[in-house]
Formats: sequence, structure tokens, C-alpha cells
Amino acid sequence: MRKPLLLLGLLWLSACRGVLEVSIEREASPPASFLGKVAYIAGGDVWVVELDTNQRTRLTRDGRNSRPIWSADGQWIAYYKGDQLWALEVGAGREYLISDTPVDEFAWSPVQDQLAYLSAASGLVVWRAIEQSAQNLVESEAMMTLVHFAWDPTGKWLAYEAWGAESRLHKTSLDGVSSTLYMATDRMQIPHLASWSGDGRWLLVWMGPASALAEMDGLPLCLIAADGGTPRCLREKMLLKSDWLSCSPEGSLVLIAGAGRETWINKGLAWMNPEDMKLNWLVKPEEQAVGYPAWSPDGKSIAYSASPFLSPSEAYSQREAALAGRRIWLMDFVSGRRSPLTRDERYRDERPLWSADGQHILFARISETGASLWLMEADGDSLQQVVDELTPRPDPLGDYGYIDWSAWYDWWRPGVP
Repeated sequence: MRKPLLLLGLLWLSACRGVLEVSIEREASPPASFLGKVAYIAGGDVWVVELDTNQRTRLTRDGRNSRPIWSADGQWIAYYKGDQLWALEVGAGREYLISDTPVDEFAWSPVQDQLAYLSAASGLVVWRAIEQSAQNLVESEAMMTLVHFAWDPTGKWLAYEAWGAESRLHKTSLDGVSSTLYMATDRMQIPHLASWSGDGRWLLVWMGPASALAEMDGLPLCLIAADGGTPRCLREKMLLKSDWLSCSPEGSLVLIAGAGRETWINKGLAWMNPEDMKLNWLVKPEEQAVGYPAWSPDGKSIAYSASPFLSPSEAYSQREAALAGRRIWLMDFVSGRRSPLTRDERYRDERPLWSADGQHILFARISETGASLWLMEADGDSLQQVVDELTPRPDPLGDYGYIDWSAWYDWWRPGVP
């Protein structure tokens, strides 16, 4: 097999924009994508593996990259290079400098090649890949801090938090039409934006005081109508992790509930219908410690990572064993029947993701020697390693046992936003 030949072309920088052109010699075009492709970080560089052909391509060579995120059509990858934001046109091998000032967060539109990002210097900005042009949607102001944003499922609106003398939740269109959805009149009820619901009818927010300590131990999840209104909240607290929420095709929500910053104790799996806001336990905290739920495309099954129950008195004496005991589980939503899909005691297994057709599951593994990605059929059969190295290696303790795997990889699946 010929290795891809990467030839560095022309690098030019102009003001806050730049492009690095890379010529790539490829093999014959692969067949139409079925499983899709994974962008991942190895040795600090961005790589891509085609899951249908196992063809691998190294896209960067400076060892300074993290958090690769695919565009909706799978033609672009955005990522951090140090504290700068870059985007790469995969087919052409061209890198573009999007922002040379630090960027707090970024996300592609779910439907178009438009990249939104948030920075203290520029505010909320949308970069259009086709025109290679940027538009400031919301300017930064001295007395207002923009904190988080989220695209709606149609790609027509962005919701964002604005903290200042008053904390507010807004939405703005790409045409600059903006409206206030919620204004906090009480400093104990500050909104922390999580995401939109899958059907775009609701904004999911965590509600609580502007306190780092309170946030670390969890806040109640609330729903605010997409046109604004009074929040409706759960009683139970959950950690502020957006990948601990998952929407079904019908609009129901599964989440990891349970207060406390430690992710290996007091974390159960629950579901709720946005219409009645009733929390229904699927896995109680005294049964397993659960994380990373993922609803199957047909809404019939839920994959998740879990370790055995630990009592609070054992929380720290058994921490390493509890984290190492995480396995991928599958639950039938109707019957509640659940079974482990992985059992290898050499690995800790996390973050299951479904293929577009629901026939395969991709997940991350971490062991004493490193981190890797594996693919299996939805019943646990045909297990295979697809990426043997994610480096720099994630810290196994992470954020009280939580690893933000999106800093290391992203899976583009045809037809999945």
C-alpha cells in the first residue's frame, strides 16, 4: 500500500486569516461511505480513518492539535492548533486559520458548512467555508460576557448565554434577528446552556447559582421553550456534561442524574418526556454508576458506560477500581432488560456512539498502556480495534473521573447531524 505523500505548499497569513495548502497523493477513491470516518488525534496531529476501507490519512504534522470536529457533510474538520482555531478542507488538504486569538468553543452548523465560534475578542462569529468569510453575529461588550452557544437542529438559529448585570439567554438568526428567551431576575437561577432538543422545540439548560462549586456538584436540568418562557425544571441534579444527555427520535430524553462531582458514584440513568417533565429511572444509582448514554437511531435501545455500584464510604478507597470497571452496556428501552457488551478487564470502556443504521457501536477504551477506539456490532459481536493510539493519552482521573473524549475524536456518519 502506498503511503499518502504530503507535500507542503504555500503558507500565507493575512491579518487574522491564513491558509496552509497540503497536496495529498491518495489511493483510488473508496466506495460510497457506509460506516463513515473518524477524525482523531495521534501524536498531537489530526488523522482520519475511513471505517469502511481502513484507509488512513495524516492531515497535520506539527503535533499541536486537538478537538477535531466534522462539518455536517464530512468535507471539513475544525480543530484547535494551540489556542487558535483552524479548519481543514479534507479533500483538498488545505488548512485555514479561522481565529488567531483564543477561542472558547466552536461548533459546525448541523446542516451547512458554517462554523460558529465564541471568543472574548470577537464575540459570537460564524465563518462560512464556501466564501471563507466571517460574520460577527453578536459583538463582545465590556459589561457583558458571552459564555456558551448552541445551534438549533435546522441551522437557522443560535442560542447563547450572556452574563452581565443581568444573566440572559438569547437566540439569534444568521440574519442578525435576535430575541431574549429568558432573563434571570434571581442570581440563584442563572441559566447554563446545554443544547437544543432534537426536535428544536426546547432549549435544555441547567439552572442554578453563579457558583463554580455548585456547578461542579450538579444543577437541575430545565427546559425553556424555543420562543422563550418560564423554565420547567427537574428536582434531581446532574453534572453539567452535554454528552450525558441524549435525545430519542421521538423527542424523549435520557440523562445521567445524581448530585456530586464524583462520576463513579451516585449516577443513574433516567428518561423523561419533555411534555410532563417526569423523571423515570432506568438504572438507579444504587445499581450502577452510569455515564455517556446514547439512544439508538430507532429509539428502541440505549447504550451506555457503567461501573458497579459503590457506596459513598468506598468512594475514594475504591476509585481506581471503579473507573477501571466501566464497560459498555445495552438496554432495551421497552423491557428494561440490560446486558454488558464488553467484558475485557484490561480496558475501561466509555462513550458509545451509534452508526447511522444502528448496526454498529464505536467506543473509546483506555488502559495502562494507552487509549484507543474500537468498533463492534450492536450485539457486541465482531469487536475490532480501529484506532490504536489516541495521544497525548487522556488522564484516567480526568475531571473527577470524566473524560471529554470529544477532545480526541469525532465520528462523521452519513445522515447523522
